[in-house]
Parts: sequence; C-alpha cells; structure tokens
Amino acid sequence: MLDRRRDFLAYCRLELGLAPNTIAAYGGDLAKLYDACGALALDIADIGPDEVGRILAWLRDQRAQAPASLVRLLVTTRMYARYLVLEKDLARDRIQLARMPHLWNQLPGVLSIEEVDRLLASPAHGPMHARDRLALELLYASGGRASEVATIGLSDLREGGRLVKLHGKGSKERMVPLGSRARAALARYLDGCRTGLDPDGGQDRLLLSARGKPLSRQALWAIVRAAGRSAGLDRPIYTHLLRHSFATHLLENGADLRSVQELLGHANLTTTQRYTHVDAKRLVEVHRRFHPRAR
Repeated sequence: MLDRRRDFLAYCRLELGLAPNTIAAYGGDLAKLYDACGALALDIADIGPDEVGRILAWLRDQRAQAPASLVRLLVTTRMYARYLVLEKDLARDRIQLARMPHLWNQLPGVLSIEEVDRLLASPAHGPMHARDRLALELLYASGGRASEVATIGLSDLREGGRLVKLHGKGSKERMVPLGSRARAALARYLDGCRTGLDPDGGQDRLLLSARGKPLSRQALWAIVRAAGRSAGLDRPIYTHLLRHSFATHLLENGADLRSVQELLGHANLTTTQRYTHVDAKRLVEVHRRFHPRAR
C-alpha cells in the first residue's frame, strides 16, 4: 500500500511551518486512516467519495470516533491526497470529490513589510549569497510555492526577467511579473554565482546547488529558515509564509481579489478569499473615512 506519511509530515513541518501539535494530530489521523484501509482492503489510490464514507463509518463503528474527530480526519486525508498528487504518487485526487465541511477559517501567518525586508536582506554571506538572496526574492516577488520556485528554469524567464513562468499544481502554468529588486537579484546571480555553478551551461534550472545540481525544495526550505534566524525574527519562518505575505501585501495596497487569485494560481476564488480577512483593518479605515454614517 502506498505510504508516504513520513514525507508528508516532513512537508507539513518544513514547508508549511505547521505547529508540532498539529503535525502530531495529522500523524494520528493518518494512522487511523491506514488502519481503516487495511481493514477494508483499500489502497490510498482507490479512495473516492464512496470509499470515504466506508472509512468514516468503520472508524465510527469500530473505533468509536466522535463526529468532530471524523471531520478532522477527513480534512487530514484531503491534505494528504493533495500532497500525493503534488509528488506525482497519485495521478489524481478523487478524495476532493467527497463533500466536506469548511472548518478552517484561520488567518494565515503574515510577515510585515519591514520583516520581509529584514528577511530578504539576511542570507548568509559567502559563495552562495547571491543564489540565496535570489531564492528569497523570488518567493516573495512571485508568491510561488516552494515547489514552483525551486523548478524555475532559465527558459521560464521572459522579457529580460520581467516575467517568470511558474509551473503549478495539475500541470497548470501561469506568468507572474517580477519587480525591480527581484530582477536586480536575478542579474547579480546570473552574472556571477551561477556561471561558476554551471560553467558548461548544461543546466536549464535557474537555482542550483553548490555542486551545480538543481536546487531541491528541501534546500529552499533550509535557506528560508536560516535567513529567518539571521534576521532575528522571533517566529517560525517557512516558505509558505512568504506566499501568504505576498498575497496580503497586494490586497493591503489595493489589488483586487481576482488578480491575486491569478497570481497565486488558485483554481477557486474561495481559496483566495481567506486573505481578505487579514485586510480587515484597512477596510475598517476605508469605511470610517468614506461612509456618510460611519462617524
């Protein structure tokens, strides 16, 4: 039976920056899921809406799981399936077809603009400084997921680096503009560091390791964490935090939700709408200033 639990939990910790208690809960949920699959002779790849119903019924009847526990397990299962598709262990996610309540309305973690500036200025000095600075700039400038930024190729750069093509989930592609600071970091890296890493010009991948190989997503996680420590930021710093900050800062400065959806590569506007909650302070101020009966 396909079992990538350990890798999934590492992904939750390193890329999503989830709390240890949350990760432990996911691990417990997945243990129950695999127990149910074993009892029902199901493989993870077989699970669709009907199988979800059978699994939840078995856990309710055989393990006396409470409704709230079953709902959380369903959420965990859905996250796990998305991860397996992302890693190409599953061809498609049939679990998403199962009806599930929307439980999470938590605000994503966000860095202030000042914290982002500190973070982006904090990669360690040394031979990889230009690469690490570019990696950080790309994460924030594009709002890309770690997997999308790590796989950017030289062939994905357009108009002298003013645009970059990101390869998202489900083989979907999108073009995202890069600002002047990201382009400056790109130029420094291409003119110096990268030439030494790929002297023969045989690699299309933009971000390379010290050995001239494509930079892994795990290495990108490590760059972000190290920069967070150097910047003295007193919270966990992870790649998705820059994606959240990218979206929030766009909305705070007047971007419309539909444009942010396109930049993030969200298939559903509902996914993007959670970022509107973090902008409540600005909306309150707009209402106070312009509504005739606000005062």
